[in-house]
Parts: sequence; C-alpha cells; structure tokens
Amino acid sequence: MRRWFRLLIRNSFFQVGMGIFVVMLFGGFILQSLETGEITEGENPFWWAIVTMTTVGYGDFAPSTPEGRIFAVLVMFAGISLTAMFTAVISSIFVAKRIREEKGLENVNIKDHIILCGWNRNADKIIDSIQYLSDGSRMDLVLINDLDEEEVARLKTRYRSIRLHFVAGDYTSEQILQRANLEEADTIMIIPSDLNDTVHNPDEKTILATLTIKGLEPNIRLVAYLHSRENLTHIKRANADEVVISDDFGAYMMASHVMDPGIPQTMNNLLDNVSTNRFKRVDIPNEFVGKSFNDLFEHFRQKNGSILVGLFSEEENLGIGEVLSADSSALDAFIERKLKEGGISLQEESKISTVVNPHNEYLIKDGERAIIIP
Repeated sequence: MRRWFRLLIRNSFFQVGMGIFVVMLFGGFILQSLETGEITEGENPFWWAIVTMTTVGYGDFAPSTPEGRIFAVLVMFAGISLTAMFTAVISSIFVAKRIREEKGLENVNIKDHIILCGWNRNADKIIDSIQYLSDGSRMDLVLINDLDEEEVARLKTRYRSIRLHFVAGDYTSEQILQRANLEEADTIMIIPSDLNDTVHNPDEKTILATLTIKGLEPNIRLVAYLHSRENLTHIKRANADEVVISDDFGAYMMASHVMDPGIPQTMNNLLDNVSTNRFKRVDIPNEFVGKSFNDLFEHFRQKNGSILVGLFSEEENLGIGEVLSADSSALDAFIERKLKEGGISLQEESKISTVVNPHNEYLIKDGERAIIIP
C-alpha cells in the first residue's frame, strides 16, 4: 500500500491534477470571504474558480470588490500555469509512447498479425512479396530484430500499404515475443539474421526460437528458414509447420540453365510475385466437391482462361522425427541408420498436402483448394 501511494505521489499527472483541485478548493473558500452576493452561494465560488483557472470565462459570475478582483488575477495566473502543465504532462505521455514505439520498446496491441523474426538481405524481398500478395488489403506486420531507428523509419516509409510495427530485441526471448503479442498472432516467420556477427551457426538460433515459440503457443503457424539441410530433422522435431531451405531450388535452377534452357526462365515467371502468370491459390466452388479433376479443370479454363495445376489441403501429419525422442541417443541413431538403409526418408512431410496434376478422374475432396496459373 505504501509503495502504491509513493508511486501515486510521484506521478506528474496526479501532482498537476491535485494542484488544480487544491487551487479550485481554496480559491472558492477565499472568494467567499472576500465577496458577497450570488457568487458566494452554494457551489458558485468553486464553479467560478474552475472556470477562471481554465480561462473559459463564461461570465455568469464575477468578483465586484477590489480585493476579490486582485485575488481573481492570482487565480488566473495559477490556473494558466497549472493548465499548461496539465497539457504538457498529457503531451509528454504520448510523445514518450511514440519514442518507445520507434525504439521498439512498446508492447504491440494488435491481433491476427504476421511476425517476422530476424533480418538479412532477403527480408526486404519477403516484405515486398507480402505487400504485393496482400492484394491491397492493409495488414499488420511485426518485425523483431536489432535494426536501428533510421532503418525502421525507412521501412515504414517504403511499405505504406502495410502497417509495420517494430519490437527491438532477441526473438528467442519469451519477454520479447510476448511484447510482439505472440498469443494473438496469425503466423510467425523466422529467418537467419546477419546483423550479429557473433552467431556462428544461424540455424541453431532458428531452432531455439522455434522451440521457444512452440512452447509458448503450440498452435501458431510457424515458417522457418534454414541454411543447412542437415538441420531439417531438428527443426521438424521443434514442430515447425513449414521449412524453407536455402539450397532447395538453387542447385536445380543452376543445372537447368545448362541442361534444360527455358525451364528456369519459366519458373522465374511462375514464382515472380509481380507476374500476371504467377501461381495463385483459389477456393473451389462447393458444387465441384465430389466431381472430377477434369470437370474443375474445364471450369477454370472456361471461366477466365486459367490453368488448373493441382490441389492442396492442410493436414496434421506425424513425421518420423516426431516419433523419435528429442535427445540424440544411441537408440535414435541406430533407428535412423536402419531406416536410411531401408530407403525410408526421415524428412517429415509438410502439413500442407499437395496433389499436382492428378489423373482426370481424381475426385475433389471437401476442404481442398486449387492452385492455378491465371
């Protein structure tokens, strides 16, 4: 109780408010002793004091004696000073909050947002793609990294169609994640950061962040980026929903430029976020559930000339990596070695199940969505 009282006394907002109240109270009592008539009746002197202090000046009451008028001048100056201080205190609260937001020290009070953890040279491209693929709808994106204020201000100016928020700190920290309102987030992305030269293996920090996030919010959708495929089993054990590996397409694209010219250029066109012929996902009309893939193909072809490439649905799959224990025991190593010798992949399947160009009689299932090329 004493601690709470001390904090209240030290609060500038409370101090100024009490000053206004005291001046109003004593001003009313003193005016009653200096004046006569209607101004001294009931609550009138206190009403006059607060009206005079705030310089509103309704004019319904006014002192008539010389002593009362001199006292009124003192009340006016006291009121002007206290009112100015009151305005300054309120302004300072908002300014301090704005400064804390710019420094990334303020809590983010939004929901259904995307969180991007880490920063590297590809982060700008990721935000570019998010902005373009949002189709003009404004969305909230929270950045957790150690960028300086000038860089954050540049990003906010560049991406005006996205509401960018900034939280400064280490994204493996529970406190920092909670400041980004992890509980109310829709999706979280983790990319290796190149801002800190002391991190020798960025994948280890990505795995640690995944464990921390999934420990706090097991149901949140998490997409992680890895440098090395060797860490795929570990990130899957940490329960990442989707994993992107840096060498997934690079080697194939390099070889295709030599062996299959034309395919890399086509792939670039299909994966370019500003291309009119990029891959798009669309909902399947309810009347096509239970019908054949060929029927749906003809529907999109006749509707707007789109080509139906495949179908996808979200599933909860259990991979072998999740069955094995979290510790790299000798038994786990033996099981993994025997499975590899038997030709069984240890890579857990994505929770997004896809079917590319199925046979014409494939029946559309409830919950599936379509991938098309417009």
